[in-house]
Amino acid sequence: MSVAIRATQVVDDQRLLDLLDAGERERAERRADPHPFVTAHALLRRLVADETGMDPRAIDFERRCATCGTDRHGKPHVVGMRDVHVSVSYGERMAVAAVTRLGEVGVDVEDLESADFDGFGSVTLDPTEAARLAHLHGDALLGVRAQLWSRKEAILKATGHGLVVDPSQVVVSAHDAPAELLEWKAAQHLPGPMQVSDLDVGRADHRAAVAVLTSRPLTVRLQRG
Repeated sequence: MSVAIRATQVVDDQRLLDLLDAGERERAERRADPHPFVTAHALLRRLVADETGMDPRAIDFERRCATCGTDRHGKPHVVGMRDVHVSVSYGERMAVAAVTRLGEVGVDVEDLESADFDGFGSVTLDPTEAARLAHLHGDALLGVRAQLWSRKEAILKATGHGLVVDPSQVVVSAHDAPAELLEWKAAQHLPGPMQVSDLDVGRADHRAAVAVLTSRPLTVRLQRG
């Protein structure tokens, strides 16, 4: 069993709108810059279609929040295919999607610039993690920050908690070690064993990671395009 990952740069391509449903197009129209949203959701539809044999236009998604139960937000699920788990992440320049049958999945991509703010350590890192970064500066520091942040976001997407759980309570391995969840300090229940992997999305100014709720080792199939 594996995790299929697809990563792409955000594009302005009106043909991608034809893949989206009416609700997705409406959500895209409400955004000042719709291109990241459109790119990401078209990417997810194509990846699910390739993994399941479905028509990308015929796929129905629903959202469920694991914390409050609403369908107004939360991680996406493929309607009628409970064993197919999906996740999507995007920023201004990159989009990443993941599909697997191993278990609930979370994927995250971060621009180095997103980690460049005062107080990053206090809101994102456990003290043990912050101590490991004390000797880093400049782009090296931003790269490590973005890497750790992408791991934590991927984990919290996989569990369904999102930012209801403080990222500083999700302790991950050092940046120069294989990605791993070392400790879950949150009061909220961790649903099960977690496997984490860093992703090379082909851009030096981005970091990405995937996490899956499973005890089985991850085999990642990553396609960039």
